[in-house]
Amino acid sequence: MSNYKYLNKLVPEDVHYLLDLSEFKELIEEMLGAASKLVTVEVDCDQIEDSYDILNFRPMVILKEIANLSEENRHTILNTGFSLGQPFDSGDFAMKKIFGENYTIIAATEDQDGDFFTVEIPYEDFAKSQM
Repeated sequence: MSNYKYLNKLVPEDVHYLLDLSEFKELIEEMLGAASKLVTVEVDCDQIEDSYDILNFRPMVILKEIANLSEENRHTILNTGFSLGQPFDSGDFAMKKIFGENYTIIAATEDQDGDFFTVEIPYEDFAKSQM
């Protein structure tokens, strides 16, 4: 008899994802589409401690323009929704495109397997995304 029949009776509250930063970079390049040829993409993270001494992690997506971009090429980049020179805005934009509005980065980890974020979303949002 399978243990899964018992597990199916429980409803999780949250769903956790491990998002490797190299995988995150690939997703961003996919979101950029044709504009990805106009920039180089770097991904980083900043830790911010709030007034309750809780660490918050905020991703940064740094888009560096390839030299001598025309105004048309700049608009091509901006039309993707990413911001040039605003790494936190671009990081927020990418995370919302992937996880929706209700996500929390609960950890940023560096180890021998690479760097990754642990991202938590409410189960209801996960269930909606599976439909």
